[in-house]
Amino acid sequence: MVREKAPLIVLLAICLTVCSHGFAQSQDILLNHDLYHYLDRVDIRGYTDSVVHTDIKPVSRAYVADVLRRADRSQMGVNERKWHQRMYKLVWDDLPDSTNRTGILGEFYRNGRDFYQLKGENFQLFANPALSIGGGFERHQFDSSGTTNQGLSLNSRGFVLRGMLYKKIGIYAEVHDNLARYPQFVIQRSDIQPNQRANLPGETFVKTFDRNPNALNFFHNRAYMTYQPAKFLNIKFGHDRAFWGNGYQSLALSDNGANYFFLQFNSCFWKLEYTNLFAQMIDYFAAKPDRAGTFPRKYAVFHQLSYKPTSWLSLGAFESIVYSPVAPNGQRGFELQYLNPLIFFRSIEQTLGSSDNGTLGFTTKINALKHLQVYTQFVIDDFNFAKFRDGDGFWANRFGYQAGLKYIDLLNIPTLDVQLEYNRLRPFMYQHFNVASNYRHYGQNLGHAAGSNLNELNLIFRYHPLPAWNVMLRYSRMQQGLNPNGENYGGDIGISTDVPRPVGDFGNEVAQGDLLEIDQLYGRLTYQLGHSGTWLDVIGRYRTENEVQSAMVLAGIRLNLAQREIKY
Repeated sequence: MVREKAPLIVLLAICLTVCSHGFAQSQDILLNHDLYHYLDRVDIRGYTDSVVHTDIKPVSRAYVADVLRRADRSQMGVNERKWHQRMYKLVWDDLPDSTNRTGILGEFYRNGRDFYQLKGENFQLFANPALSIGGGFERHQFDSSGTTNQGLSLNSRGFVLRGMLYKKIGIYAEVHDNLARYPQFVIQRSDIQPNQRANLPGETFVKTFDRNPNALNFFHNRAYMTYQPAKFLNIKFGHDRAFWGNGYQSLALSDNGANYFFLQFNSCFWKLEYTNLFAQMIDYFAAKPDRAGTFPRKYAVFHQLSYKPTSWLSLGAFESIVYSPVAPNGQRGFELQYLNPLIFFRSIEQTLGSSDNGTLGFTTKINALKHLQVYTQFVIDDFNFAKFRDGDGFWANRFGYQAGLKYIDLLNIPTLDVQLEYNRLRPFMYQHFNVASNYRHYGQNLGHAAGSNLNELNLIFRYHPLPAWNVMLRYSRMQQGLNPNGENYGGDIGISTDVPRPVGDFGNEVAQGDLLEIDQLYGRLTYQLGHSGTWLDVIGRYRTENEVQSAMVLAGIRLNLAQREIKY
């Protein structure tokens, strides 16, 4: 038996020693950071001679710094070279050694980027304030039915601590308290009521104040450790979230939900990248009294294998299982069999009795002509090929797909980039007969931000007219079928598939039920101060939801925090 396994073990060892990238472990780049758009440009333009790994985000600072260091700047225009230098300085942690600044009082901002730095023989620590202060105005429902005017604000205060120990252990902690007045559509979509515990996308414990559901108070905490025991393997453990895919939305695992507790392994060898993520999540329900105890737990496992034979092609397959530890026949706890990092999860789920919520999917990314990227994502929740071939709208044929493209330097205008993306999800996608096993964490969707039973189109323009300036403009249109009178038309992930379906088993179509149509025009103008993590933002949004119109404008300043947009 040992002799039979020996060739496989030797082959694996050889592959692991020729990993295409391995770096000292460090913290990750925050999701929604402008750096990810710049990485797309580096990838599409072919500024490096190797694969740029951005299929699974967040991506480590050390990896991004290495990619930017190796980029061929001779192909860039003057404006882009200056933009490149700004992005590089944001992630280059040896920056303090390259400057001769005395800073403020000889202690603070010595590198022009970090408030305070501490460096020894085997460690680096960086401490920064976390701040986001802004104010604005919203005009809601300005038609014949009446107009509501209200103020908008954001006041976040806290700190960020990050560092690296012995070039193998990375640490990151982000803590900030938030007082905010959100637009009316966020309040309505989240069903926030005065004096009740609320559920805001991306956050956990949220409460109202000032007897106004528009005024929210919440505490945000993100903390994790990373470890690199070998060149080919990165391990991450803590509270954070992830985004799997190359699009604006993700159908596999998005950043719409709140942070969750997880353990992630990312390995790279030969032309393969393999990621395993094991997570403990929360089965949230509204209006739970504190005396009722903690929220029930639920668990999720994800893995993705990507094959990248060239710098212009990436093919991937992914799989997930979400399940509740409580079964009709008793408490099961965490399912140890899902800890197997290599096995096909669906086979285990079937072996256990088909009681869990599984998905399977595929991704592609193709770069062409140094200007174009085409990407896709296809997710299957359940599928019956015979009934699909008949074209009869069988309810259990639950799948979704994404098709998109990115074009760099549109009309030969340097740094003017466009992205076009279409998403379509069948009714009942992500639902499960056991409500606790649905594709949600803390009541927030883990896949597409709006759920299922929808069509969506996104058109996004990004432009860097000058190195410090960034303009983003997005138009989106979504059609989604909602559930009238508590019936199940397939648009609400949070109900059981056992809830009666008015259409029946056959004849189900995308956007069936009460039709919700949302059109949005969202714009953001950003200015970066120096090469620091300080940004000035001006944001505008015009939105129609069926016949209800709203418009808002918000201006503010951010320090060491990413701009997070509520997408639906």
